Amino acid sequence: MEIVSGTAADEILERIFQPTTKPSALDQAEETLRHPKKLVYAAMSNRHFYWRSHIQKFILDSGMIPVSPFMLFDYYLLHTVPKQVVREAMNNLLARCDECWVFGHLSLGVKVQIGVAKRLNKKTRYFDIEELPVAVMPISEESAQEERRE
Repeated sequence: MEIVSGTAADEILERIFQPTTKPSALDQAEETLRHPKKLVYAAMSNRHFYWRSHIQKFILDSGMIPVSPFMLFDYYLLHTVPKQVVREAMNNLLARCDECWVFGHLSLGVKVQIGVAKRLNKKTRYFDIEELPVAVMPISEESAQEERRE
């Protein structure tokens, strides 16, 4: 049986409580290049526009990088460019993403984005956001509900 000395315990405590240095910008850039995170396209109806920041945070907290049209283009760039130009940009972003995550009810536009993602063989996940800002719950594709038109 080995006897543990006080100095061994002190060395362990020293390592535990030693201040950690923050990585430099160069270290962070190197880590990003060596281990890039997946890009996730955030598909959501414009009726859920006000939850866009919460959804961004949810994707970041999941260890992925969010690509959200509403964060990039606001609401069709406040209608300063034709919708078709923004839609084309959104489809190009979707094509470059690794996955498509769908939040909330399915509007016509979201259904088209899902169709594009599926044709490009993107992994597609669905989430219920009824409990935001408290929770985002994963659901099956079959559980995803269509948006009601009023």
